[in-house]
Amino acid sequence: MGSHGRREFGVVLSDEKDTAVKNAAIKIVKIAIREFAVPCPRSGSIDANSGYGEASSQGIEIHQLIQAKREKEDSDYQAEVKIAREFERGEYLFQVEGRMDGFFDHQTPKIEEIKSTFALTKLSVTLSENHFDHPYSLQLQTYGYFYYLDHGVVPELAFYLVSTRNRESEEMGIELDIEGYEAWLELRLEELVEQARLAEKRVARRKKISKSFAFPFEKPRSGQIELIETVEQGIKDNQRMLVQAPTGLGKTVGVLYPSLKEALSRGQRVVYVTPKNSQHTVAEDAIEQFQNTGSPVKSLTITAKSKMCFKAEPLCNPTYCEFARDYYTKVAQNDLLTELSKKKKLTRRTFKALGEKHEVCPFELQLEAVPEADTVICDYNYVFAPQSALRRLPPMSFAQEGKPNLVVDEAHNLPSRAMDYYSPSLSSVVLSYMREDIRKLPRRIGKEAEELLDECIQVINGNKPIGATRHTEVKLDLDEFVKMDVKLRGLLSKYLESDIEIQPKDVILKLTFYWGSFTDILQGITESERPEFFTTFQPHPTGGVVKITCCDASEMLKSAYDDFSQVVAFSATLKPFDYYAKLSGLKESNLKVAEFQSPFEKSNRKLLIIPQISTKYSDRERNYSRIAETITRISALMPGNYVAFFPSFDFLEKVLALFSLPAGFQIVKQERSMHANDSEAILEHLKTGAPTVVFAVQGGIFSEGVDYPGDMLVGAFVIGPPLPHFDVERETMRKYYDEHYEKGFDYAYAYPAMAKSVQAAGRVIRSEKDRGVIVLMDGRFLEASYTQSMPQDWFKESARELVSTSILKEVAEFWEKPV
Repeated sequence: MGSHGRREFGVVLSDEKDTAVKNAAIKIVKIAIREFAVPCPRSGSIDANSGYGEASSQGIEIHQLIQAKREKEDSDYQAEVKIAREFERGEYLFQVEGRMDGFFDHQTPKIEEIKSTFALTKLSVTLSENHFDHPYSLQLQTYGYFYYLDHGVVPELAFYLVSTRNRESEEMGIELDIEGYEAWLELRLEELVEQARLAEKRVARRKKISKSFAFPFEKPRSGQIELIETVEQGIKDNQRMLVQAPTGLGKTVGVLYPSLKEALSRGQRVVYVTPKNSQHTVAEDAIEQFQNTGSPVKSLTITAKSKMCFKAEPLCNPTYCEFARDYYTKVAQNDLLTELSKKKKLTRRTFKALGEKHEVCPFELQLEAVPEADTVICDYNYVFAPQSALRRLPPMSFAQEGKPNLVVDEAHNLPSRAMDYYSPSLSSVVLSYMREDIRKLPRRIGKEAEELLDECIQVINGNKPIGATRHTEVKLDLDEFVKMDVKLRGLLSKYLESDIEIQPKDVILKLTFYWGSFTDILQGITESERPEFFTTFQPHPTGGVVKITCCDASEMLKSAYDDFSQVVAFSATLKPFDYYAKLSGLKESNLKVAEFQSPFEKSNRKLLIIPQISTKYSDRERNYSRIAETITRISALMPGNYVAFFPSFDFLEKVLALFSLPAGFQIVKQERSMHANDSEAILEHLKTGAPTVVFAVQGGIFSEGVDYPGDMLVGAFVIGPPLPHFDVERETMRKYYDEHYEKGFDYAYAYPAMAKSVQAAGRVIRSEKDRGVIVLMDGRFLEASYTQSMPQDWFKESARELVSTSILKEVAEFWEKPV
């Protein structure tokens, strides 16, 4: 037999019109072999080789290398050969298709499945034991069975297993068990029929909800109707959206209502993402409002793995964790997904209770419950981070139209947060701190661990350029980092197989993951030319830091948006729109932008710019006392709570040392490392009525994502735009932005700083009854690079309208006006 062009095996999949003519009652369900070929019922443990996860980028690369090698060695070899079958059961037609990794068109045809793993021997043993209790084996059996049905020939089946540790390989042949496969197939098709029926019910339920889905308030706020109409029109026009709306407009409900109503009308759901766990409450409250007005929408909030895990360390390994061991088996046996589907509101408490009762991982259980939820509330990383958790769980999309809708809250954080996902660092100082904990380990593992720690430090320090005394750009040798990664993973395997009890903040896990996450990103950017990435070395008296910096994550964000039909990103701080559109990966799409003004009376707010004060680095020394005096004199005019927001902690401390507290006032300050309990205590203190001045930093816990309702805050001082540090990293970013966007300084310095300043200023007026003073100190607040970021209702024509020649008089008159 010879190879003649590309081959495709299996029946030709009829399109939906042809099938409808053939049988008007038939319903087409399309399913990939990867989702089709799983144990029935599911079984196994949460593990790197469970077969239920998504292929890693490293695994894909290994596949491609082996396929290229095979094609050179054998002219009768083809890679990625499509194969498909149709199975009819009752009212459903299941169209199953996939691609064989490799097909040898020999006298006896051979189908090859490539699998990569760190633990080669372990995977080999697992796959040799039973062909119908592991997804990998079932995939290969499926390819073989489909080929057999097409040609009446039983092909050879073989795994080609490759070690990611050292590229060692093993070929393992298995037999096509036709009788065993057909027994499994009957069970699987019956299971799929039941899943399809449940999917139909879910879609029907959502469409029914959509028809009567009501706005949860009798009287929308001023501007809220316009916001809803804008989002509705954007969805209708198939436009992605960037929406700037101030606090008090009711923007969360205003954006979520039309997004959810439209998604439900297609049988779909909404994924609502926030920068932090702590900001989930706003979305949860909005969903509760819908539920309280009679809408039976289901919500699910995903909590971080570290907060869900029952173990000392959140390590999903069946050897170490009994909640990972036999996870899939226990979920199926106890029918936990059915139990979860009956609940209207799924939160951390629900999953932890079920996890404890049935000894299953509560974090993983959250992800499995996603398809049934109408609204999924989670952090950015579940959508945008590398290997994001939601992307590895494709639900049966049967009967749904399109894809889910995505709502991005506090979207001004998205560009920097996405860059951070791809900007890891390795520090020899951080590694050195691990030495003490390593020496506490039993010698049989501790000795090897300390030797590897020394090697890691040598690799980092070896990248220091000769004579370097300051932060500098360098080219890193990928092989050095990969070799260390392999050694550390080997150590980890031994460690997990030992009888050593893993403790919280375990040092071996910390070391392995710290090095591995850096190496994964380095590998990705080294193997393809990526101008948006660069690497640096920063010397330290005892070593140094190597860092990867991503200055533009827009391409990665674009690929994440592909999982959604509509994207609505909103915040009180999204100007200039062009900057956020480009760095959020939305610029090249059909984008709609909209800005809404505050619904509150402008007379309730006194907004001032004091350009005579300079916070430029060269001017700071002679301005510290002027800043301190300004805060004292303005706050003394009206007893109440004020927050002074500084560019940095150093700046804060310098002014605090010169600050004279107004009579009757108290003072508190934000600490560099502040626990949530401490910040909550300060917020509670502000509710007591005792006049207080809070010294805090812009971009910190007191300036974003926190409310000061009622009389909690009567004024804010925004001391200078908090420009990022001027260093080689930021300057390299500026150069990149100059080359790609022609606005180097603005993108690297001005716009990120103004996002923090505008957010800080926005803390004062939070409701229609609030009154307050907002004072911005620095002449740069009048420059175009900075005023472009200001909300349109701050001034009519120019920011110079906010400059006063009689500051104290104007503020006093503002407070004297009747409410």
